[in-house]
Formats: sequence, structure tokens, C-alpha cells
Amino acid sequence: HIDEKDGSRIKVDSAHLNYQIDQQEPVRQLIYNKLLVGRGHEYMLVLNDGTKVWMNSKSELSYPVAFGEGVRRVRLAGEAYFEVAKDSTRPFIVEVDRGFEVKVLGTHFNVKAYDTDDSYETTLVEGKVQITRGSQTKVTLKPSEQMVIGKDGKHEVRVVNTSYYIAWHEGWFYFDDEPLEQVLTMIGRWYDVDFDFKEEKLKTIAVTGKLKRFENLSVILKMLEKTTSVRFTLTNRIVTVNK
Repeated sequence: HIDEKDGSRIKVDSAHLNYQIDQQEPVRQLIYNKLLVGRGHEYMLVLNDGTKVWMNSKSELSYPVAFGEGVRRVRLAGEAYFEVAKDSTRPFIVEVDRGFEVKVLGTHFNVKAYDTDDSYETTLVEGKVQITRGSQTKVTLKPSEQMVIGKDGKHEVRVVNTSYYIAWHEGWFYFDDEPLEQVLTMIGRWYDVDFDFKEEKLKTIAVTGKLKRFENLSVILKMLEKTTSVRFTLTNRIVTVNK
């Protein structure tokens, strides 16, 4: 257990953190914590209201130990899958940088917002979410829709296969005609390795397939070698990519 300074007792183990407590008195002051998940790890968090958050590797979430009576607000950098507890009186807001936030009442959705990516993605599995970016953009998504916001501020809404975008939290890598560079960025976050391409054109090779995420890195690389025309060599956490 962790004892917080507001008197909360929190259950914790190696992969889960549970903030659900019997709140006897209204919350007068929000105490924010920050959870950092490093490369090669993932973590599942149950917030005070019962909302479940699965955090992907190299992600960061700021959240209150206990929510107050108003808006339930958290801040994300990286990627997380949310199952938000329904509460019609207290909207749940996921805030990301660049003035981008996702507002819901109770729903299941994924937000991918790594600062190294060219765009941010919000993918709705069920329920309804409203996405705002500054005062310019306000979009409501329906299930199976995804909104992509580029660094240039442009956005598009598209219908997607949601299983592809939430596979990571179920323990899978799922690639659908994805460029090899993007595939290896995702794999690098999980296995804590970096990739060195010896030729630029290798970055655009398309990859399609589903791989179990907890396999040994060498197993993943061997499977990718079979389906692409590349050869991988691992030295001191650097993987060289050759023809």
C-alpha cells in the first residue's frame, strides 16, 4: 500500500495501481500525481472514480489522487487506453499539449500523443467523445471513428478498424500496411532499443501482420525478416537495419 498525504490508501503491485477509495468527505484540494512509464514497460491504473487507464511504454500521466466535484481532468503525454467510469455530472477530460483535449462522460477510447510523432490520434471504441484544439476545432466522434491532428493543426476524421489501434493494450503488435520505420519506432519503445537504417528506402517498406507483444525481441525481428527484405543485427541495444 501507498499512504497519500490526503490520507488515501492506495493498492499497488508491479503492474497495477488502484486509487479507488471510500471518500468520506468532499475533496477540497486536488493533489496531483505523475506516473511515468519507461521504455519496455506498460502499466494499468485505476483512478479514484473507477476509470481504468492502460498506459503504453514511454508515456506519462498526471492525475489527481481523488477527483473533486467538478470536471475530472488528467494530462497525457504518450499513449493510453481509457475506460472512463460514467458520471453525467462530471465530464472526464484528457488534456494533451498543443491545446488538444478529449472530453467524455463515460466511454472507451485510445489517445496516441507521443511528441516525437507527426500527429496525434484519438480512436473511439464505444460511447462518444468531443475533441477540441484551441478555439478553432471542435469535433464529436462516433464509435469506430478516429481523429488525427497534425503538427500543422490540420485534422481529419476517418472510420477505422479499432482493434488495430487498441491491440497494444491487449498484448499485441498489429500492423496494417504500416511503413517499417513506424513499426520499428513502436517496437523500439517496447523493447528499449533504437534502430539504425543503413538505407533511407528501407524505412518505407510496408508491413502487415499481428505479433504477440511479450515475445523475445529476437523472435519479433526474425518474424519481420521473413516478411520483409531486411536483415537485423543487434549490438548494445542498437539494431542495424540492412537489405
